[in-house]
Amino acid sequence: MCGIAGFIDGSGRITDVSGVMADMSEAIRHRGPDGEGASYDPDRRVALVHRRLAIQDPSDAGRQPMSSASGRFEIVYNGEIYDFPECRRDLEVADHRFRTGCDTEVLLAAFEIWGIEPTLRRVDGMFAFAVLDRDQERVTLARDRAGQKPLLLAVAGDSIAFASDLRALEGLPEPFATRLDGIDEHALRWYLANGAVPWPMSIRPGVEQVAPGGLVEIDLRNLRIDRRRWWTPPLPADDAEDRATDPTAEDRRVLDAVRESVHRRCRADRALGVFLSAGLDSRLVAALAAEARPGLPAFTLGMPGPFDETAEAAEVAAQLGLEHHAVRPTDDDVVSTAETLHAVADEPFADSSLLATTLLARAASSSIAVALSGDGGDELFGGYRRHAMAANWNRRNRMLRAVALVAENLPESVSGSIGRIRVGRGTVLDALRKIEAVPRGLAGYLDLRECQGDASGLFDRSVIDIRDRVPKNPWDGLFPEWNGVRSMMAADFRTYLPDDPLVKIDRGTMHHGLECRSPFLGRGVVDTANTLPTASLFDGSGGRRPIRSALRSLGLSDSGRKRGFAVPLHDWLQGPLRPWAESLLTDDADDPLDQATIGQNWLDLMAGRRDLATGMWTVLSWRAWLAARS
Repeated sequence: MCGIAGFIDGSGRITDVSGVMADMSEAIRHRGPDGEGASYDPDRRVALVHRRLAIQDPSDAGRQPMSSASGRFEIVYNGEIYDFPECRRDLEVADHRFRTGCDTEVLLAAFEIWGIEPTLRRVDGMFAFAVLDRDQERVTLARDRAGQKPLLLAVAGDSIAFASDLRALEGLPEPFATRLDGIDEHALRWYLANGAVPWPMSIRPGVEQVAPGGLVEIDLRNLRIDRRRWWTPPLPADDAEDRATDPTAEDRRVLDAVRESVHRRCRADRALGVFLSAGLDSRLVAALAAEARPGLPAFTLGMPGPFDETAEAAEVAAQLGLEHHAVRPTDDDVVSTAETLHAVADEPFADSSLLATTLLARAASSSIAVALSGDGGDELFGGYRRHAMAANWNRRNRMLRAVALVAENLPESVSGSIGRIRVGRGTVLDALRKIEAVPRGLAGYLDLRECQGDASGLFDRSVIDIRDRVPKNPWDGLFPEWNGVRSMMAADFRTYLPDDPLVKIDRGTMHHGLECRSPFLGRGVVDTANTLPTASLFDGSGGRRPIRSALRSLGLSDSGRKRGFAVPLHDWLQGPLRPWAESLLTDDADDPLDQATIGQNWLDLMAGRRDLATGMWTVLSWRAWLAARS
């Protein structure tokens, strides 16, 4: 696990090459506190920069940039190949000899013998890398299937740069400086609506995120750039919901796949632990990790009131023989962490659970270097409430859809009275319209999606033209025709997962030099989940039926309500975070948002007139990032 950066100086305009490489290395220092390295090929004008978090073979033999045995390939690599021992044995059969115990050398040997793309399709790992191929005069950038590791690309004429973090690109000299200056308002609109900047966009113009499962090939002879996907998430067949299935056999396949993935991710030459909540996914990961590494430490974040899961997690840990640690941050911890989140996130990011993740990672990093988490289980096995709602559409909601269609055509005198009745955060008609929207396709899905911080609705005058211009969907062409809940789950896997949960877990842990591994995103688990009939994923308790079955087979409880990794945001903004928040709102940074509207909403929140905590957090996260970059 590491940070990478580099550039191709096609124009020859970068005069202080060593100085630029040193600056890029410093910008990603937090991603690799255990060492650094850099190389420059003057004939090809290719610079490679690396910061190391040493997990496999922490000796100096694992330093990067690393060259292949023949010298053809040179790589800077961020991530882990979890099945590298198996790949190594296969390569040794082909008479390759190894000098280190790290997965980087295995990856390079595989490139030489199998080729880059065949290697990517074969290995089980998370990664982002840049590799120089001297024979083919080419630089290849690649990102793992799910997008667990970040990779940014900037193009300025005939000069090209890449990095794990945006800040490593922001400090580049010309010709990049002009190209990367300012704010991409298109990306800002999407951030305000969704709480995150979606790939392939970045908040900086001229910077793009390489797609999850993406491959970028740069021909050094003419600097032509070829962008494509080496892997695209598969979709179940249209008849998946109607296929006959053996639930017992399906459950066994899921448990076998998850067990293999967890056991592989327990391979580490540094101390390893688990993030344990009361949730089903982390509970299963912890149980299977305990098989491979008995007595592991387990860490749970203790939050005030209904957010506290430490008691339930402690019971699970005791049952599994894990060493449980309840992390209880003080108000000072909360404030000091909030003040650094702009640096943790790197780009504007408004999921408040990043605060929780960072608090947990900071505490755990004092005793472990690797943590396992349950991320990805919801997207693959139907764990969100919206999934259960869509899956149950045909069985439960035919009548409600009929009511919704009738309600749309009621006289205003009738619908106006009914429509004012409140249900949750909306009205009766709002709820009926959402129900009626479910089978319409992706547009209906986007209405239902549980966005973390929709500030575009609160601040409809926030950005110039936001009332008149609907941002173009950055995922156009990514989705197939509507196929019920499986299309919704595919949308979550392809967009929400890499845009939000994986950003949160990568940035929150790597900021404290901690590697987080997500077994549910293993190659075998993803492949297995996408072959399951829809009926095997849902039962009367909702989604993730195979996960519940796996827990029962291991002697663990499969009960518990879904809470997410939430924080008491409203209380914290009215309490310990209030001085920090008000200092940001009164800062004189050049901000395109409507400050009068923001100010009034802040007063309403503080007075308890309206619960605008999530929207205000979106604004505060933006203001903190903007102030730090000003």
